[in-house]
Amino acid sequence: MDHSSPDGKSGQSLSSSAVSDQKVGLLAAISAYCLWATLTLYYAALSHVPPMEVVSNRVAWSLVVVGLFFLLRGRWHEVWPVLRNKASLRALLFSSLLISINWLSYIWAVSNQQATEASLGYFILPLVNVALGFVLLSERLSTLQWLAIGLAALAIILQAIWLGEVPVISLVIALSFGGYGYLRKTVDVGPNLGLLIELLLIAPFALGYLVFVHGQGDGHLFAVDHVTTILLVLTGFATYFPLLWFSAAAKRLPLSTLGILQYINPTIQFLLAVFVLGETLALDKFLTFCLIWVSVGIYMLDAIRRGRKSDRATTKAAS
Repeated sequence: MDHSSPDGKSGQSLSSSAVSDQKVGLLAAISAYCLWATLTLYYAALSHVPPMEVVSNRVAWSLVVVGLFFLLRGRWHEVWPVLRNKASLRALLFSSLLISINWLSYIWAVSNQQATEASLGYFILPLVNVALGFVLLSERLSTLQWLAIGLAALAIILQAIWLGEVPVISLVIALSFGGYGYLRKTVDVGPNLGLLIELLLIAPFALGYLVFVHGQGDGHLFAVDHVTTILLVLTGFATYFPLLWFSAAAKRLPLSTLGILQYINPTIQFLLAVFVLGETLALDKFLTFCLIWVSVGIYMLDAIRRGRKSDRATTKAAS
């Protein structure tokens, strides 16, 4: 039965609700990407702590935060069916390994004054995702996508020629997170539940390492100063809340919009690295960044074009 009023107020209310929902999604996405970006300063403040110890604390305290969330929601029973599913467990085991590599690479880069390299990794991440879709999922690429990937590859080759070095840390960050995203797409587990299980799988190694370093008298948690201890403990909240906001955004915004907004993260990372952390950027390396930025612009142009085409198709189907 149609409950809409003759003057169409019901439809107007629905439209208003959809707009409000999109505003919430937009705010959640911007908050998530901005917080992820400012973690550059957060981990720079922990540069006196070995990256492996920071990552181990991040795993341990994230498990506490996410575990409490599931306990308060009465959702721990959701864990066991996933753990009993061999295919899901295998995928999450590999994804937990990749996210550990990603966290370690990123924190190592920030601690060693290479945050610009980390930002480069997140700039090329969407292009890596497109390439993985082509190789692993047989997805067809548009001409603009091929051009964007080609320019990014050219930038990496030129950096290898001009500087005599391949941007290893950038590629590790991009490939590890790209592979992580691909694996998480293959398993039908929500972001919060997936993160909890990944943390459970990594936790024995992280806790074992923390016990070892504290046994050697080299640990920093509760052993150096209050600021260090607080920062290490809060890594759990810093990990979980951006994911929570991102999940809220993903439910409310089109993927094309999220795809464009994701560049907030590496852009702020880059600016913080250069203007706050004082990292220098030689001219030849800056030129490779410019090539990457051009490829990003082409990718965004293609994403906008595809989004508009999809919107037109949806409107046409609904009319």
